[in-house]
Amino acid sequence: MTGRTHIAHFNWATLRKPVGHPRVAPFVEAVPKVNALARRSPGYVWNCGEEAQNARAAGWPMFIEDDRVIASFSVWKTPEALKDYVYKTVHGAFFRRGDEWFEPDALRGYALWWVPEGHRPTIAEAREKVEALLAHGPSEQVFTFAEVAVAD
Repeated sequence: MTGRTHIAHFNWATLRKPVGHPRVAPFVEAVPKVNALARRSPGYVWNCGEEAQNARAAGWPMFIEDDRVIASFSVWKTPEALKDYVYKTVHGAFFRRGDEWFEPDALRGYALWWVPEGHRPTIAEAREKVEALLAHGPSEQVFTFAEVAVAD
């Protein structure tokens, strides 16, 4: 991709219980704080904020068929900035505890793709990228951290 680019990140997972159930309450209650941390993190650009609701409204089957599927959708200046936030902040602590709140054998994953600086990807764009990743694996158009050079 030519010109200045940022990296879009869409992830999804299936909660073990519906929102409001005590088993997932520690995770659900932490989401606003963890999202606020993202907004203060170096390299943060934007997040959607209503990912799962928008995906349901757009008719995305994995969100319609199971209301326990939740998502996060953001844009970062660099893969390094995103990776630092995901793994080296309090988000990482919640990430490492994911099996407490998320079904290990259910829908769960993430997709990354390059976007031009200033572009705000849509739920339709995220759906296209996720479906391409799931159907065909990583490519130049959609990938995971394993396919992008990120310094540790």
